[in-house]
Amino acid sequence: MLRLPTHRLSGPVHLSRARWAVTLIFFLHGLLFANWAARLPELEHRYNIEHSELGQVLFCNAVGAWCAMPLASWLMPRLGSRRLTTIGAVLFCVFIPGLALLHSVGQLMALFLVLGAATGLLDVAMNAQAIQVEQQRRQPIMSSFHAAFSLGGMLGAGAGALAAHMSVDFANHLLSFSLVSLALVAVAAFQLLPVGTPEAEITPQAAQPGFQWPSRLVLGLGVVAFCSMLAEGAMADWSTIYLVQDTAASAALAPLGYAAFSLAMAVGRIFGDALALRFGPQRLVVVGGLLALVGLLSLLLVPLTAVGIGGLFLIGLGLATIIPTVFSAAGQQHDLSPGIALGIISTIGYGGFLLGPPVIGWLADALTLRWALGIVAGLFVVLVSVGLNLRLAAPQTARPQPAT
Repeated sequence: MLRLPTHRLSGPVHLSRARWAVTLIFFLHGLLFANWAARLPELEHRYNIEHSELGQVLFCNAVGAWCAMPLASWLMPRLGSRRLTTIGAVLFCVFIPGLALLHSVGQLMALFLVLGAATGLLDVAMNAQAIQVEQQRRQPIMSSFHAAFSLGGMLGAGAGALAAHMSVDFANHLLSFSLVSLALVAVAAFQLLPVGTPEAEITPQAAQPGFQWPSRLVLGLGVVAFCSMLAEGAMADWSTIYLVQDTAASAALAPLGYAAFSLAMAVGRIFGDALALRFGPQRLVVVGGLLALVGLLSLLLVPLTAVGIGGLFLIGLGLATIIPTVFSAAGQQHDLSPGIALGIISTIGYGGFLLGPPVIGWLADALTLRWALGIVAGLFVVLVSVGLNLRLAAPQTARPQPAT
Protein backbone atom coordinates (compact mmCIF):
# COMPACT_ATOMS: atom_id res chain seq x y z
CA MET A 1 0.00 0.00 0.00
CA LEU A 2 1.15 3.53 -0.76
CA ARG A 3 2.57 5.14 2.38
CA LEU A 4 2.96 8.86 2.79
CA PRO A 5 4.66 10.65 5.68
CA THR A 6 2.18 11.25 8.50
CA HIS A 7 4.06 14.00 10.30
CA ARG A 8 2.30 17.33 10.28
CA LEU A 9 4.14 20.53 9.59
CA SER A 10 2.63 23.58 11.20
CA GLY A 11 2.31 27.16 10.21
CA PRO A 12 1.19 29.21 7.24
CA VAL A 13 4.01 27.94 4.98
CA HIS A 14 2.71 24.37 5.13
CA LEU A 15 -0.89 25.48 4.55
CA SER A 16 0.23 27.55 1.59
CA ARG A 17 2.01 24.52 0.12
CA ALA A 18 -1.06 22.36 0.75
CA ARG A 19 -3.27 24.89 -1.00
CA TRP A 20 -1.05 24.96 -4.08
CA ALA A 21 -0.81 21.15 -4.05
CA VAL A 22 -4.61 20.80 -4.07
CA THR A 23 -4.85 23.50 -6.75
CA LEU A 24 -2.36 21.54 -8.85
CA ILE A 25 -4.40 18.33 -8.48
CA PHE A 26 -7.58 20.12 -9.62
CA PHE A 27 -5.71 21.71 -12.53
CA LEU A 28 -4.19 18.41 -13.68
CA HIS A 29 -7.57 16.69 -13.46
CA GLY A 30 -9.11 19.26 -15.81
CA LEU A 31 -6.03 19.29 -18.06
CA LEU A 32 -5.91 15.51 -18.62
CA PHE A 33 -9.67 15.13 -19.00
CA ALA A 34 -9.85 17.83 -21.67
CA ASN A 35 -6.82 16.45 -23.54
CA TRP A 36 -8.45 13.11 -24.29
CA ALA A 37 -11.93 14.64 -24.71
CA ALA A 38 -10.58 17.00 -27.39
CA ARG A 39 -9.41 14.01 -29.43
CA LEU A 40 -12.63 11.98 -29.36
CA PRO A 41 -12.94 12.17 -33.18
CA GLU A 42 -9.60 10.37 -33.42
CA LEU A 43 -10.83 7.82 -30.89
CA GLU A 44 -13.81 7.14 -33.17
CA HIS A 45 -11.51 6.72 -36.15
CA ARG A 46 -9.02 4.48 -34.34
CA TYR A 47 -11.69 2.03 -33.14
CA ASN A 48 -13.94 2.49 -36.20
CA ILE A 49 -17.04 3.34 -34.17
CA GLU A 50 -20.08 5.52 -34.83
CA HIS A 51 -21.43 8.32 -32.67
CA SER A 52 -23.94 5.99 -31.01
CA GLU A 53 -21.18 3.54 -30.03
CA LEU A 54 -19.05 6.39 -28.72
CA GLY A 55 -22.02 7.43 -26.59
CA GLN A 56 -22.11 3.94 -25.07
CA VAL A 57 -18.37 4.09 -24.39
CA LEU A 58 -18.67 7.48 -22.67
CA PHE A 59 -21.66 6.20 -20.71
CA CYS A 60 -19.35 3.55 -19.21
CA ASN A 61 -17.08 6.36 -18.00
CA ALA A 62 -19.99 8.12 -16.30
CA VAL A 63 -21.28 4.90 -14.72
CA GLY A 64 -17.82 4.08 -13.37
CA ALA A 65 -17.56 7.52 -11.75
CA TRP A 66 -21.07 7.36 -10.34
CA CYS A 67 -20.51 3.93 -8.77
CA ALA A 68 -17.12 4.89 -7.31
CA MET A 69 -18.38 7.95 -5.43
CA PRO A 70 -20.18 5.99 -2.66
CA LEU A 71 -17.06 3.79 -2.45
CA ALA A 72 -14.96 6.93 -1.93
CA SER A 73 -17.31 7.95 0.87
CA TRP A 74 -16.77 4.54 2.54
CA LEU A 75 -12.99 4.62 2.05
CA MET A 76 -12.51 8.19 3.28
CA PRO A 77 -12.55 7.45 7.05
CA ARG A 78 -10.29 4.44 6.50
CA LEU A 79 -7.64 5.92 4.18
CA GLY A 80 -8.02 9.67 4.61
CA SER A 81 -8.42 12.24 1.86
CA ARG A 82 -4.66 12.64 1.36
CA ARG A 83 -4.02 8.99 0.51
CA LEU A 84 -7.27 8.61 -1.45
CA THR A 85 -6.53 11.75 -3.50
CA THR A 86 -3.10 10.38 -4.34
CA ILE A 87 -4.46 6.95 -5.31
CA GLY A 88 -7.23 8.46 -7.45
CA ALA A 89 -4.85 10.87 -9.21
CA VAL A 90 -2.25 8.18 -9.90
CA LEU A 91 -4.86 5.78 -11.33
CA PHE A 92 -6.32 8.59 -13.44
CA CYS A 93 -2.90 9.37 -14.94
CA VAL A 94 -2.02 5.70 -15.48
CA PHE A 95 -5.24 4.68 -17.24
CA ILE A 96 -5.46 7.53 -19.77
CA PRO A 97 -2.69 6.40 -22.21
CA GLY A 98 -4.54 3.10 -22.58
CA LEU A 99 -7.22 4.90 -24.60
CA ALA A 100 -4.86 4.85 -27.58
CA LEU A 101 -3.37 1.40 -27.02
CA LEU A 102 -6.30 -1.04 -26.96
CA HIS A 103 -7.63 -3.22 -29.78
CA SER A 104 -11.41 -3.48 -29.44
CA VAL A 105 -14.49 -1.53 -28.43
CA GLY A 106 -15.13 -3.98 -25.59
CA GLN A 107 -11.69 -3.30 -24.14
CA LEU A 108 -12.29 0.44 -24.55
CA MET A 109 -15.59 0.24 -22.65
CA ALA A 110 -13.88 -1.69 -19.83
CA LEU A 111 -11.10 0.90 -19.66
CA PHE A 112 -13.57 3.77 -19.58
CA LEU A 113 -15.39 2.03 -16.73
CA VAL A 114 -12.25 1.88 -14.57
CA LEU A 115 -11.15 5.34 -15.72
CA GLY A 116 -14.52 6.63 -14.59
CA ALA A 117 -14.06 4.89 -11.25
CA ALA A 118 -10.69 6.61 -10.81
CA THR A 119 -12.39 9.90 -11.69
CA GLY A 120 -15.10 9.33 -9.08
CA LEU A 121 -12.57 8.50 -6.36
CA LEU A 122 -10.48 11.54 -7.26
CA ASP A 123 -13.46 13.90 -7.41
CA VAL A 124 -14.64 13.08 -3.90
CA ALA A 125 -11.16 12.81 -2.35
CA MET A 126 -9.69 16.02 -3.78
CA ASN A 127 -12.76 17.99 -2.70
CA ALA A 128 -12.45 16.51 0.79
CA GLN A 129 -8.78 17.57 0.83
CA ALA A 130 -9.86 21.02 -0.39
CA ILE A 131 -12.29 21.24 2.53
CA GLN A 132 -9.47 20.44 4.98
CA VAL A 133 -7.30 23.21 3.56
CA GLU A 134 -10.22 25.65 3.56
CA GLN A 135 -11.08 24.87 7.19
CA GLN A 136 -7.52 25.24 8.41
CA ARG A 137 -7.04 28.50 6.52
CA ARG A 138 -10.40 29.68 7.88
CA GLN A 139 -11.38 31.54 4.75
CA PRO A 140 -13.43 30.55 1.67
CA ILE A 141 -11.11 29.21 -1.04
CA MET A 142 -13.12 26.31 -2.50
CA SER A 143 -14.09 28.23 -5.63
CA SER A 144 -10.44 28.85 -6.50
CA PHE A 145 -9.83 25.10 -6.65
CA HIS A 146 -12.71 24.61 -9.08
CA ALA A 147 -11.44 27.57 -11.10
CA ALA A 148 -8.14 25.68 -11.46
CA PHE A 149 -10.08 22.70 -12.84
CA SER A 150 -11.86 24.94 -15.36
CA LEU A 151 -8.62 26.61 -16.43
CA GLY A 152 -6.95 23.22 -16.77
CA GLY A 153 -9.85 22.11 -18.94
CA MET A 154 -9.54 25.16 -21.19
CA LEU A 155 -5.78 24.65 -21.62
CA GLY A 156 -6.22 20.91 -22.09
CA ALA A 157 -8.82 21.41 -24.80
CA GLY A 158 -6.47 23.82 -26.56
CA ALA A 159 -3.54 21.41 -26.26
CA GLY A 160 -5.66 18.55 -27.57
CA ALA A 161 -6.89 20.60 -30.50
CA LEU A 162 -3.33 21.72 -31.31
CA ALA A 163 -2.03 18.14 -31.13
CA ALA A 164 -4.79 16.98 -33.47
CA HIS A 165 -4.06 19.86 -35.87
CA MET A 166 -0.34 18.97 -35.92
CA SER A 167 -1.16 15.26 -36.35
CA VAL A 168 0.72 14.31 -33.17
CA ASP A 169 0.44 10.57 -32.58
CA PHE A 170 -2.52 9.92 -30.28
CA ALA A 171 -0.66 7.50 -28.01
CA ASN A 172 2.43 9.72 -27.70
CA HIS A 173 0.25 12.73 -26.95
CA LEU A 174 -1.64 11.03 -24.10
CA LEU A 175 1.45 9.28 -22.74
CA SER A 176 3.52 12.47 -22.56
CA PHE A 177 0.83 14.44 -20.75
CA SER A 178 0.14 11.53 -18.38
CA LEU A 179 3.83 11.09 -17.45
CA VAL A 180 4.32 14.79 -16.73
CA SER A 181 1.09 14.85 -14.72
CA LEU A 182 2.12 11.74 -12.79
CA ALA A 183 5.40 13.39 -11.80
CA LEU A 184 3.55 16.51 -10.63
CA VAL A 185 1.06 14.39 -8.66
CA ALA A 186 4.00 12.75 -6.88
CA VAL A 187 5.31 16.19 -5.90
CA ALA A 188 1.87 17.41 -4.78
CA ALA A 189 1.12 14.27 -2.73
CA PHE A 190 3.77 15.09 -0.14
CA GLN A 191 2.31 18.57 0.43
CA LEU A 192 -1.30 17.50 1.04
CA LEU A 193 -2.68 17.68 4.56
CA PRO A 194 -2.37 14.31 6.32
CA VAL A 195 -5.09 14.72 8.95
CA GLY A 196 -8.85 14.79 8.72
CA THR A 197 -11.49 16.88 10.39
CA PRO A 198 -11.00 17.00 14.18
CA GLU A 199 -13.57 14.89 15.98
CA ALA A 200 -14.56 17.86 18.12
CA GLU A 201 -15.99 19.61 15.08
CA ILE A 202 -18.59 16.92 14.29
CA THR A 203 -21.38 15.34 16.29
CA PRO A 204 -20.99 11.88 17.87
CA GLN A 205 -23.41 10.52 15.25
CA ALA A 206 -21.13 11.77 12.48
CA ALA A 207 -18.19 9.86 13.92
CA GLN A 208 -20.01 6.50 13.95
CA PRO A 209 -18.81 3.93 11.37
CA GLY A 210 -21.12 2.19 8.92
CA PHE A 211 -24.12 3.43 6.97
CA GLN A 212 -25.67 6.71 8.08
CA TRP A 213 -28.82 8.35 6.80
CA PRO A 214 -28.11 11.78 5.27
CA SER A 215 -29.43 14.75 7.19
CA ARG A 216 -31.98 17.16 5.75
CA LEU A 217 -29.20 19.66 5.03
CA VAL A 218 -27.07 17.11 3.17
CA LEU A 219 -30.08 16.01 1.11
CA GLY A 220 -30.87 19.64 0.31
CA LEU A 221 -27.29 20.20 -0.82
CA GLY A 222 -27.59 17.06 -2.93
CA VAL A 223 -30.72 18.40 -4.64
CA VAL A 224 -28.95 21.68 -5.42
CA ALA A 225 -25.98 19.73 -6.81
CA PHE A 226 -28.31 17.54 -8.90
CA CYS A 227 -30.03 20.54 -10.50
CA SER A 228 -26.76 22.37 -11.12
CA MET A 229 -24.84 19.42 -12.57
CA LEU A 230 -27.77 18.30 -14.75
CA ALA A 231 -27.89 21.80 -16.21
CA GLU A 232 -24.12 21.80 -16.75
CA GLY A 233 -24.31 18.49 -18.60
CA ALA A 234 -27.25 19.72 -20.66
CA MET A 235 -25.40 22.85 -21.75
CA ALA A 236 -22.31 20.82 -22.65
CA ASP A 237 -24.21 18.34 -24.81
CA TRP A 238 -27.13 20.32 -26.25
CA SER A 239 -26.34 24.06 -26.39
CA THR A 240 -24.48 23.91 -29.72
CA ILE A 241 -27.21 21.80 -31.33
CA TYR A 242 -29.88 24.16 -29.99
CA LEU A 243 -28.15 27.23 -31.42
CA VAL A 244 -27.95 25.59 -34.85
CA GLN A 245 -31.53 24.29 -34.88
CA ASP A 246 -33.43 27.09 -33.17
CA THR A 247 -31.40 30.25 -33.83
CA ALA A 248 -30.04 29.32 -37.28
CA ALA A 249 -26.46 29.74 -36.08
CA SER A 250 -23.77 28.54 -38.47
CA ALA A 251 -21.71 25.46 -37.64
CA ALA A 252 -18.71 27.74 -37.07
CA LEU A 253 -20.56 30.21 -34.83
CA ALA A 254 -22.63 27.82 -32.70
CA PRO A 255 -19.69 26.45 -30.64
CA LEU A 256 -19.08 29.98 -29.34
CA GLY A 257 -22.13 29.48 -27.14
CA TYR A 258 -20.52 26.69 -25.12
CA ALA A 259 -17.22 28.58 -25.20
CA ALA A 260 -19.01 31.55 -23.59
CA PHE A 261 -20.55 29.19 -21.02
CA SER A 262 -17.14 27.71 -20.15
CA LEU A 263 -15.48 31.12 -19.96
CA ALA A 264 -18.18 32.37 -17.60
CA MET A 265 -17.74 29.29 -15.40
CA ALA A 266 -14.00 29.96 -15.12
CA VAL A 267 -14.41 33.69 -14.46
CA GLY A 268 -17.16 33.12 -11.91
CA ARG A 269 -15.04 30.64 -10.00
CA ILE A 270 -12.03 32.95 -9.96
CA PHE A 271 -14.08 35.56 -8.10
CA GLY A 272 -16.33 33.06 -6.27
CA ASP A 273 -14.42 33.04 -2.98
CA ALA A 274 -14.57 36.82 -2.63
CA LEU A 275 -18.29 36.74 -3.44
CA ALA A 276 -18.91 34.03 -0.85
CA LEU A 277 -17.12 36.08 1.78
CA ARG A 278 -19.05 39.23 0.90
CA PHE A 279 -22.56 37.86 0.35
CA GLY A 280 -22.63 34.48 2.10
CA PRO A 281 -23.17 30.98 0.67
CA GLN A 282 -26.97 30.92 0.71
CA ARG A 283 -27.29 34.18 -1.21
CA LEU A 284 -24.65 32.94 -3.66
CA VAL A 285 -26.69 29.80 -4.40
CA VAL A 286 -29.99 31.65 -4.75
CA VAL A 287 -28.65 34.52 -6.89
CA GLY A 288 -26.66 32.06 -9.00
CA GLY A 289 -29.79 30.00 -9.65
CA LEU A 290 -31.78 33.11 -10.58
CA LEU A 291 -29.03 34.32 -12.91
CA ALA A 292 -28.92 30.93 -14.62
CA LEU A 293 -32.72 30.96 -14.94
CA VAL A 294 -32.69 34.39 -16.60
CA GLY A 295 -29.96 33.24 -19.00
CA LEU A 296 -31.84 30.07 -19.95
CA LEU A 297 -35.16 31.87 -20.45
CA SER A 298 -33.49 34.41 -22.73
CA LEU A 299 -31.93 31.52 -24.67
CA LEU A 300 -35.29 29.76 -25.06
CA LEU A 301 -37.59 32.74 -25.63
CA VAL A 302 -35.49 34.89 -27.97
CA PRO A 303 -34.39 32.85 -31.04
CA LEU A 304 -31.38 35.00 -31.91
CA THR A 305 -27.84 33.63 -31.94
CA ALA A 306 -26.31 36.62 -30.16
CA VAL A 307 -28.95 36.45 -27.41
CA GLY A 308 -28.40 32.70 -27.12
CA ILE A 309 -24.66 33.11 -26.67
CA GLY A 310 -25.25 35.83 -24.09
CA GLY A 311 -27.77 33.59 -22.32
CA LEU A 312 -25.25 30.77 -22.13
CA PHE A 313 -22.73 33.18 -20.63
CA LEU A 314 -25.26 34.09 -17.91
CA ILE A 315 -26.01 30.41 -17.26
CA GLY A 316 -22.31 29.70 -16.83
CA LEU A 317 -21.88 32.69 -14.55
CA GLY A 318 -24.83 31.60 -12.42
CA LEU A 319 -23.73 27.98 -12.10
CA ALA A 320 -20.03 28.77 -11.58
CA THR A 321 -20.05 29.08 -7.80
CA ILE A 322 -22.90 26.71 -6.90
CA ILE A 323 -20.97 23.41 -6.78
CA PRO A 324 -17.97 24.92 -4.91
CA THR A 325 -20.41 26.48 -2.43
CA VAL A 326 -22.24 23.17 -1.96
CA PHE A 327 -19.00 21.24 -1.37
CA SER A 328 -17.75 23.87 1.05
CA ALA A 329 -21.05 23.66 2.95
CA ALA A 330 -20.61 19.87 3.14
CA GLY A 331 -17.42 20.48 5.09
CA GLN A 332 -19.07 22.91 7.52
CA GLN A 333 -22.13 20.81 8.44
CA HIS A 334 -21.79 18.72 11.62
CA ASP A 335 -24.33 15.92 11.09
CA LEU A 336 -22.01 13.72 9.02
CA SER A 337 -18.27 13.59 8.51
CA PRO A 338 -17.22 15.74 5.52
CA GLY A 339 -16.03 12.71 3.53
CA ILE A 340 -19.35 10.87 3.88
CA ALA A 341 -21.36 14.02 3.18
CA LEU A 342 -19.26 14.72 0.07
CA GLY A 343 -19.78 11.17 -1.16
CA ILE A 344 -23.57 11.44 -0.80
CA ILE A 345 -23.77 14.90 -2.41
CA SER A 346 -21.40 13.94 -5.26
CA THR A 347 -23.37 10.77 -6.00
CA ILE A 348 -26.67 12.66 -6.15
CA GLY A 349 -25.17 15.52 -8.17
CA TYR A 350 -23.34 13.30 -10.62
CA GLY A 351 -26.58 11.39 -11.10
CA GLY A 352 -28.00 14.58 -12.62
CA PHE A 353 -24.95 15.00 -14.84
CA LEU A 354 -25.32 11.37 -15.94
CA LEU A 355 -29.08 11.27 -16.50
CA GLY A 356 -29.71 14.80 -17.76
CA PRO A 357 -28.36 14.75 -21.32
CA PRO A 358 -30.02 11.45 -22.41
CA VAL A 359 -33.34 12.42 -20.79
CA ILE A 360 -33.25 15.74 -22.62
CA GLY A 361 -32.55 13.83 -25.83
CA TRP A 362 -35.59 11.60 -25.31
CA LEU A 363 -37.80 14.58 -24.50
CA ALA A 364 -36.48 16.45 -27.53
CA ASP A 365 -37.56 13.55 -29.74
CA ALA A 366 -41.00 13.43 -28.10
CA LEU A 367 -41.53 17.21 -27.95
CA THR A 368 -38.90 19.66 -29.18
CA LEU A 369 -35.43 20.55 -27.92
CA ARG A 370 -36.75 23.91 -26.73
CA TRP A 371 -39.41 22.28 -24.54
CA ALA A 372 -36.90 19.70 -23.32
CA LEU A 373 -34.51 22.43 -22.18
CA GLY A 374 -37.48 24.08 -20.50
CA ILE A 375 -37.30 21.22 -17.98
CA VAL A 376 -33.92 22.62 -16.95
CA ALA A 377 -35.57 25.99 -16.30
CA GLY A 378 -37.96 24.19 -13.96
CA LEU A 379 -34.99 22.65 -12.14
CA PHE A 380 -33.51 26.12 -11.68
CA VAL A 381 -36.74 27.09 -9.91
CA VAL A 382 -36.33 24.02 -7.68
CA LEU A 383 -32.70 24.96 -7.04
CA VAL A 384 -33.64 28.48 -5.96
CA SER A 385 -36.51 27.22 -3.77
CA VAL A 386 -34.32 24.68 -1.98
CA GLY A 387 -31.52 27.24 -1.66
CA LEU A 388 -33.86 29.67 0.09
CA ASN A 389 -34.59 27.02 2.73
CA LEU A 390 -31.04 25.85 3.35
CA ARG A 391 -29.37 26.97 6.54
CA LEU A 392 -25.79 27.39 5.45
CA ALA A 393 -23.07 28.51 7.82
CA ALA A 394 -21.35 31.77 7.04
CA PRO A 395 -17.93 31.42 5.43
CA GLN A 396 -15.08 30.99 7.85
CA THR A 397 -12.70 33.89 8.16
CA ALA A 398 -9.14 33.87 9.28
CA ARG A 399 -8.53 34.35 12.98
CA PRO A 400 -6.03 37.03 13.96
CA GLN A 401 -2.64 35.48 14.71
CA PRO A 402 -0.96 36.34 18.02
CA ALA A 403 2.07 38.54 17.84
CA THR A 404 5.38 36.74 18.00
